[in-house]
Order: sequence, then C-alpha cells, then structure tokens
Amino acid sequence: MRLVPITAEDEQLTVRLECDPEIMVHIGGPRPEAEARAAHRRRLELMGKGDAYMVKILADDSNEVLGTIGMWKIDGGSPQTYEIGWIVAPKHQGKGVATEAARRMLKRARSNPSIRYVNAFPAVSNGASNAIARKIGMTNQGAIDHEGFAGVMRCNDWCIDLDQVAD
Repeated sequence: MRLVPITAEDEQLTVRLECDPEIMVHIGGPRPEAEARAAHRRRLELMGKGDAYMVKILADDSNEVLGTIGMWKIDGGSPQTYEIGWIVAPKHQGKGVATEAARRMLKRARSNPSIRYVNAFPAVSNGASNAIARKIGMTNQGAIDHEGFAGVMRCNDWCIDLDQVAD
C-alpha cells in the first residue's frame, strides 16, 4: 500500500466515502454532501498550517483507493496531542489495511517532535476499529462521550504516548 497526501482534487473521494451509509454506520451516519465537501476543505487548510496529515490509502499495484487515514491536532490536553482516524472501503475491510496504514502514520508521527500523544475515538460499538487501536499499541482509557461531526457519541478513548514507543 501507498499513503498519498490528499489534495483538492480528492474532494469527490471524501464525498463518496463520507456520504456512504455502510461506511459511516459507526461514525454517526452518512454526512450530507455539502458537509463532506466542507470537511475536505477544512482538512486541506489544517494540512496547510501543519496541523494535520491526511492521506488516501492506495493499492501498491494500482491507484485504487482502499480508504483514507489522517492525524490532526486536537484541542484540550497537551498541545502535542493529535487524533487519528481511518475509513476503509467495505470491499477492503478485514484485510489489515487500516492497521498497516495506522502503523505507518504512527511511525511518521514519532519523527515529528510536535506530536507526543495520539488518540483514537472509535464508537464503543465499532469492534473493528477498536481492534485496530489495540493492534497498533494504543491503550483503552475507557468509554467517554466524544463530540464528533454528528454530535456526541459513546466512544472508547484510545491513547498512545509516542515517547514510550520504540521505532
């Protein structure tokens, strides 16, 4: 797989993924198209400021998009705290795509001194994403009410201290 930064030209990809009810079932349901487009533009702005790294996950042997993954600075807590999140297209789920992409993202984050803590907030009902967080070495700090794009959801608060992880 290859991780390639998203660009303005990937707006339709964001719409396709984030407006899909099957993909978004554990993330508050599908976004309205206008909201997905606005979210894409906000992510590009955050990337321009150095506060996010958002990529599409491509197959090694083609330009087929397997999904997306990103890390972005979050408010509250340490100024060195980022959130990680992933979306994998249904036909590629269960094949280790998100796990491998997340491992690569954490490796990249370890080389950035402005990132120390990385959190993930999968819904408590999302067994697959909770398993990914565990597989990449995160620790579940318990269930919390987490504000997302669709409002407050009951999520597990997974965290990893990158200073405590060997390369």
